[in-house]
Amino acid sequence: MEHALANRIVQIRSELDRLKAADLETTIIDLGDREVVGYRCGIHGASVHRYELGAPVNLNELAEFERRVGARLPLEYREWLTQVSDGGAGPMHGVFPLAEEAEDAAIDYAADFSFTAENPCAPVPEGADARWSQNIERIYRGMTFLADEGCGMYNLLILRGPASGQVWWHSYEHASATPILHPETGRPLTFLDWYELWLGRALDPSQDQVGSFGEFV
Repeated sequence: MEHALANRIVQIRSELDRLKAADLETTIIDLGDREVVGYRCGIHGASVHRYELGAPVNLNELAEFERRVGARLPLEYREWLTQVSDGGAGPMHGVFPLAEEAEDAAIDYAADFSFTAENPCAPVPEGADARWSQNIERIYRGMTFLADEGCGMYNLLILRGPASGQVWWHSYEHASATPILHPETGRPLTFLDWYELWLGRALDPSQDQVGSFGEFV
């Protein structure tokens, strides 16, 4: 792993520990016949993952998934999976484990994701059922679900095509997909950019936390 990338990952893990210490509260709840631990978090979605990181990815599973994709995964995401965690603590309801799907999606991993920042997938008007199906079929190519925001909204990581390595915001209800842009540079976010933006907002009391990355599209 290159030095700059390794340093970013170390910094992210340190800031994640800080956020956990500041945000996660535990209480003992007496149910009469037994006691259980209750958790409370102020950061959106954190009560789902409770700042726990999964184990690094199984390398055989990674190799098999990359064979399905027909390419190596984007570098930042691959390093996170192999060096840190396959699923767990992260933006929104937490990072999905490798290849976890949502909405019963039939993803064609070996096809290119054809949309670009200049040509995203616009929302479908209500009642346009045929176009909705067409959009969903085109969106679910060369990508993987990264995180669930709730209410049918997701963050996707693009694995193939001109937008490879970018994180996109997806509304299942409206069959749309749009790149998430950095609020300062206006450039599409990479995996670590996405994670850092969430952490930075969560740790900075002068800014609102990220409730949805849809605000950055």
